[in-house]
Amino acid sequence: MICLTSLNPIFIWLTKLRYLLLISLLSSMVLYAQEKKSIQIKRIDEKVKVDGVLDENFWSSCEIASDFKQNIPQTGKPSSEKTEVRIAYDDNAIYIGAVLYDDKDSMSLTLSQRDDEGNADWFGVTFDPYNAGTIGFSFNVTSAGVQQDILQQLGSSDENWNAVWQSSVSVMEDKWIAEMKIPFSALRFPKENVQEWGINFIRNIRRHREHSHWNFLDPQGPNFLAQLGVMKGIENIDSPLRLSFTPYVSGYIENYNGTTGYTANGGMDVKYGINDAFTLDVTLIPDFGQVQFDNQVLNLSPFEVRFNERRQFFTEGTELFNKADLFYSRRIGGRPVNSWSVEDQLEENEVVEQNPASTQLLNATKLSGRSKKGLGIGLFNAITATENAILLDTITGESREVETGPLSNYSVFVLDQNLKNNSSVTLTNTNVMRNGHTYDANVTGLETNLFTKGQQYNLSVKGSLSQKYYLDSTSLGHSMLVGVGRSAGKLRYAVSYGESSKTYDRNDLGFQRNNNLRDFSGNIRYNVYTPFWRLIRSWSGIYSSVLFIQETGAFSSWDVDFNVGGTFQNFMTAGLDFGISPVKNRDYFEPRVDGRFYENDESFFMGGFWSSDYSKTFALDGNLGYLWFNENGRFGMDFRFSPRLRISDRMMLILDFRPEYWQNEEGVALGTNGIPFEEEDPIFAKRDRWIVTNTVNYEYTFNNRMGLTFRLRHYWSTVEYNSFYILNEQGQFDPTTYTGLDEDGNSYHNNAFNAFTIDAAYRWVFAPGSELSFVWKNSIFSSSDRVDINYFQNLETLGNNPATNSFSLKILYYIDYWALHQKMFKGKKKD
Repeated sequence: MICLTSLNPIFIWLTKLRYLLLISLLSSMVLYAQEKKSIQIKRIDEKVKVDGVLDENFWSSCEIASDFKQNIPQTGKPSSEKTEVRIAYDDNAIYIGAVLYDDKDSMSLTLSQRDDEGNADWFGVTFDPYNAGTIGFSFNVTSAGVQQDILQQLGSSDENWNAVWQSSVSVMEDKWIAEMKIPFSALRFPKENVQEWGINFIRNIRRHREHSHWNFLDPQGPNFLAQLGVMKGIENIDSPLRLSFTPYVSGYIENYNGTTGYTANGGMDVKYGINDAFTLDVTLIPDFGQVQFDNQVLNLSPFEVRFNERRQFFTEGTELFNKADLFYSRRIGGRPVNSWSVEDQLEENEVVEQNPASTQLLNATKLSGRSKKGLGIGLFNAITATENAILLDTITGESREVETGPLSNYSVFVLDQNLKNNSSVTLTNTNVMRNGHTYDANVTGLETNLFTKGQQYNLSVKGSLSQKYYLDSTSLGHSMLVGVGRSAGKLRYAVSYGESSKTYDRNDLGFQRNNNLRDFSGNIRYNVYTPFWRLIRSWSGIYSSVLFIQETGAFSSWDVDFNVGGTFQNFMTAGLDFGISPVKNRDYFEPRVDGRFYENDESFFMGGFWSSDYSKTFALDGNLGYLWFNENGRFGMDFRFSPRLRISDRMMLILDFRPEYWQNEEGVALGTNGIPFEEEDPIFAKRDRWIVTNTVNYEYTFNNRMGLTFRLRHYWSTVEYNSFYILNEQGQFDPTTYTGLDEDGNSYHNNAFNAFTIDAAYRWVFAPGSELSFVWKNSIFSSSDRVDINYFQNLETLGNNPATNSFSLKILYYIDYWALHQKMFKGKKKD
């Protein structure tokens, strides 16, 4: 039993936080208000050549947007350099001409890949055609002519969104000029004769780390979209037919251990604008073979490792589907649902010859958009093929197939209604239907985020219900979260309560590490946005979380974290982090046996990080941390050292070295296959663990449409088991005679894991939206019991393992139906 007096600090802290919240609600009623700037857009009939010169006659009569103010570092002060922006439109597009005054010798003109501003100065514009503060289309261009486009939504930004637009840059002795053409086909806007759009212009001056805006962006105010200015005068425009096709062809040569294979693929992406607000995206027979390798690790925890989504179809335009955190797109095309049960189906003399680690995606479709009344609608659907494992009879040589992944349909449905003050209410449903006897799954979630006027305070309430449908039964589970806090200003705070039942499971189309918890959390943060002493800005915060088991109410853990940091006048950013677990915590997940827990000692963490000025030729990032336990000889430490060298305006090299060491780490004893030994009482162990990760990133940019990237990653982890124990009912260790060794003295548990990967890619954007890519991928994955050798000795033996080499060429071509139609019928009269 946990002594109640040991929990008194928890309840004292929560009581103080409750009173602080009450006092603030009563005394801090200053609402955010700012007069918005406006600009009149000019309609033109003159033909525009996008060349970065601005020599057309109409530019001289356009209204000028100027007097930019800094967001950082000197918040509210005028921009250090003068900026003048003009804007016009015709029946097909919006044109922007920006004159950005500066001394040429002081400009940062470095090249980078598309969608990466790199280390260059840049200029951008953001449109909110509905002027509702809910959606924004951002278009940026660097002083080297590199494009970046971002889809902005409430609380999120989608940098994977890609639009087709034109830009050109010219550099002079005292200024640089950015000219843009944004076709209406790249935007969504209402069907109204006279319209007012939200708009803002942004300028970044790299050497000053300066972000300035035409309509001042107050860091203490509400979100970015709520602080746009107004564009008036846009009239009588029609939304063009938004229909595009992107067919592709690809070919692969792959070699593994002397065996070579060849494959060829073809498919197409289709994008169709159903109306002014909604877009349909379809991918047919997609090919994701050139996607970067996952960062594989040796996972000793009871929880699944979450990998980033890198497939473009699943990263672009999915912000609505991700809002409720119920959708994890890596489930689609991932490991077959029954792949883990293959060995249970082995008959005498049989072995597993082949067991697919992924499923084939046949097609995927998504429809999303938002009406002029603020209703966002999202529909997503994907179908994956049947997958089979092959079992081989070692005596007869015969093989048979066992289904591991049935034909499956994945769907997501979202309704998201915007309310006053950028509040919202969202309904999300995810569903997985599988052919045959494998269970189906469904999750439904409802949440609302309510803000006061000026978005000073926020109330968030969410809940979801999970359902699994088996042949003879149904499993139900629930999850909920309630939080309230202050979301703007220098002082911000929040308190929340969340819980999930033991049967709650959203992992069929979502991601969830654990369930059966009750979480009482709170935080207080204080930000300083104006310079003082030697700092440009700073932050500090304290966070606390108390966990209980939902089913029984038993105490699980209490953690407190404090951090402080800031950016100095030399643009060095640094911070410190302190964490403490002041009482013995009870881990109910590490034993991997229902109802059992492991009592973890009190601990204290101290760490820090630093990041120097990236505008310099040489920059350095790093961090270090040390974790103490209230037990002799048990600790953990990690270190990161990452130098960045800008060799030229075209070439960048980034190295990253990360060693970690854990002495007398405690956990359940795992076999080399990652599975715990099945005993009546869990077998725990003390173990020493080394983790070393080295990464090399190299980029060479030929021009603003062509570049080469190279990424090498080597991950090495060793686990050496020192002693073994029986976990008793009180969560503590009892001695055991178990040694962890076989008859020959070999360890069942010691493990050394290597993951060596190379991703090298040449990409050429040979036309707007069209691309040629040549990719080389190399990988070595190995596991052994060689924990007696050091890192460098391990490197010498790494090459003895078989490697996979893949070379691929992919060409995709963008076809805009409306542009093609206009080109084909230009000048022709209708009959």
